[in-house]
Amino acid sequence: MSDTPPCEPRALFQPPGVTFTCLPRKALTVWRLTLAFWTTLVALLFGIVPTTLVQFLHADLAVWPFWTLVTAFAGWSVVCWKRLGARWQATGYCLTEDELLLRGGLLHQHLTAMSYGRIQTVEVRSGPMQRRLGLATVHARTGSYRGAALKNLDTAEAEWIRDVLTRLAQQKQVAL
Repeated sequence: MSDTPPCEPRALFQPPGVTFTCLPRKALTVWRLTLAFWTTLVALLFGIVPTTLVQFLHADLAVWPFWTLVTAFAGWSVVCWKRLGARWQATGYCLTEDELLLRGGLLHQHLTAMSYGRIQTVEVRSGPMQRRLGLATVHARTGSYRGAALKNLDTAEAEWIRDVLTRLAQQKQVAL
């Protein structure tokens, strides 16, 4: 179903014979827009607003500590911007014969395996930014607290995965 290319194979958490599918490129766009939003918000709250208040109140307060914080955060944001591409390549999913596999993380890498027989609910959600870019998130939950989320998939692919997971969960349902 997916037109998204397979993820780069990684030595860690690469089960034999399994090919992970990467998220669409638009997922990287969502992550970068979110980072840009938070960087702008920090610049406003810790740079422009204090500087304006100091000038408005004619206070003898130094504003350089505020701008130092903004500069440090902006530098950190540039590093994060570059790392988001690596995060995008490291994130993927695979529907095997018996389970849903999710892989991700750069520093703290993880592989989540969810048996189809344990899945009780599957839902698709889409926030405002996701809807604008034609993306959605699939949540698969078991009876326990744990669940798995495939975030920022193309809407058609998310609906297809929901249908497949629902069908496989019904077929392989474990007796409680």
